[in-house]
Amino acid sequence: MTEYKQYLGDLIGGSLMIKESQLIAELLLTDPTKEQWDDAIVEQNILQKRSAASAKRNAATIKKRIATMDNNFLRALADANHEEAAQLMVAATLINSPLLADFMRTVVMDAKRMYRESIDMKDWESFWEDKSRLYPELTEMSESSTYKIAQVAFKIMTDGGFLESTRSKLLTNVYVTPDVRNLLINMNQENIIQAMEIY
Repeated sequence: MTEYKQYLGDLIGGSLMIKESQLIAELLLTDPTKEQWDDAIVEQNILQKRSAASAKRNAATIKKRIATMDNNFLRALADANHEEAAQLMVAATLINSPLLADFMRTVVMDAKRMYRESIDMKDWESFWEDKSRLYPELTEMSESSTYKIAQVAFKIMTDGGFLESTRSKLLTNVYVTPDVRNLLINMNQENIIQAMEIY
């Protein structure tokens, strides 16, 4: 995988899909074969999607975000309440997408430090422009793709409780729960805690 794709991660795949992610975590804990995976996603339709294509697409996105996590993480995600499941999925997404982790660690954190009430699309655009100097391939992406990535990034931050809504983009205070913090420390992911602890 090229460097810029690793940096970007699978942001374009969609929002956090918290409940669906818990179901996929439960499924991954069984170490399914391809046949068992397809049966669960398509035949049993565990994600309760209207079409097989939609179920496969959502499942593939979630799998990309959490498949590299160990069983402790998957078990914690599968058993978590909504708030902790959301934080675990934000953490998994930030590990998968260093670009979004950098945005939260710099732009969102700076906005909080300057007592701004909200962030906006201009914040994302200037951040994207800045990162495009390091990863010129980002400038080669279509306008529709870069717009979709921005929309998904704001949706993820909203689903994770960092923004009040995608429309207002009002910043909220977020404290990583003790269980999520301990799990990330055990995974040597203190930098992800820094990206998530915004108040």
